[in-house]
Amino acid sequence: MEETSGILYLVIIFDGLFFLALAYYYLKRPPKKINEMYGYRTRKTMANQDIWDAANKRNAEDLVKYSWVLLLTGVLLWIFQISYAMIIHLIILLIGLAVAMYSTMRYLNEHFDINSNKKQ
Repeated sequence: MEETSGILYLVIIFDGLFFLALAYYYLKRPPKKINEMYGYRTRKTMANQDIWDAANKRNAEDLVKYSWVLLLTGVLLWIFQISYAMIIHLIILLIGLAVAMYSTMRYLNEHFDINSNKKQ
């Protein structure tokens, strides 16, 4: 059982590192043009290039923050050998993604009107 739990904590920490690497990549290389494959895609963000650029920049910044939280949580779970570590890790991952999405949409609603034009 010890070997399995050690591997579990390595997977959790690797997962945090993986999400952090993806978030940094997304921050440094956001999608340039509106597309159907890559980026923060919603009906509102695909309305025009200005909102697309703002949404992807903001979402990438948020994902970097929450990826650090995910990695730190993984390390703490390993240090303290917390029971149900994978479940806790997945809950934190899902909460982080949901908060990043909410934060991005809130930012867009503050800076763009209902027709996706920049507010004055």
